[in-house]
Amino acid sequence: MSLTDEEHDQAQAPVPVLPLRTTPGHLIRRSQQVHTALWTQEFDGEITGPQYALLSALTTTSIDQRSAGQIASLDKSTAADVVARLERNGWLARERDTVDRRRYILSLTAPARTALRHITPRVAEVQRRLLEPLTPADAEWFAGALARIAYGGEPPATPDGADAAFALPLTSAPGHLIRRSEQLHGVYWANRVGSSVTPPQYALLSAVAWNDDIDQSTAGELASLDKSSTTDIIARLTRRGLVTSRPDPTDRRRKFVVLTPEAREVLERVTADVEAVQRDVLAPLDAEDAERFVALLQVIAYR
Repeated sequence: MSLTDEEHDQAQAPVPVLPLRTTPGHLIRRSQQVHTALWTQEFDGEITGPQYALLSALTTTSIDQRSAGQIASLDKSTAADVVARLERNGWLARERDTVDRRRYILSLTAPARTALRHITPRVAEVQRRLLEPLTPADAEWFAGALARIAYGGEPPATPDGADAAFALPLTSAPGHLIRRSEQLHGVYWANRVGSSVTPPQYALLSAVAWNDDIDQSTAGELASLDKSSTTDIIARLTRRGLVTSRPDPTDRRRKFVVLTPEAREVLERVTADVEAVQRDVLAPLDAEDAERFVALLQVIAYR
């Protein structure tokens, strides 16, 4: 059975593993899912978060495609795809750099500037709803702390001439900052944990470790995974010999997920590194602020 919040706080897992409800990296990923759901409710495919981020990066000046992608926190491939889509929609103009012919300079078109006037208030509403569970004072403090987390220190200054009514500055937009924080968490994870286990795999192993008699569906929910991802991860962990299953004696259609001895060895080996990753995430904050940040992040992630 899965633990209640109070029981979880008082319990101890039988193997070294972090509890998901207090693990910053997991809370950031779950908060990103919340933001994505709110964005989808508002825009329903009309414009994506990465597309808006790239448009926002171009509101004060024309810049090259690589720089725009970096400001929008997009990798090279994703930036190229976003630029292509926006160009097809007539929202971006792309011209060869007269100094370096290998580069393209991007600029907003008149239709894009007109559209942003209508889109930005809706984006601001998504950000408001994301932080809605917090008091106004906590929301303001949290946004500032989140910016330091997202940039690994003080965020860049808002560009001169930026107009929040026209396009939200990315350095203070909570949804963008959460996405950037998740990316940074991935970098820390790769540096310390490597490829032995991924964050979603660790989350699922944690969910199983903390709960006896847990089925696949419940384990996925606790690990904040959708049904398809849960099925895929369970299959991968099974092939690696890290989990197995046993039938529920009361319901033959249901199977419990069980950690193998090999999984326990993996968790014993990597959990100290996973803890170090969480310290990396919170490094821009002092101990008191880090504790407050995690508490507020929990409220957003588990609204």
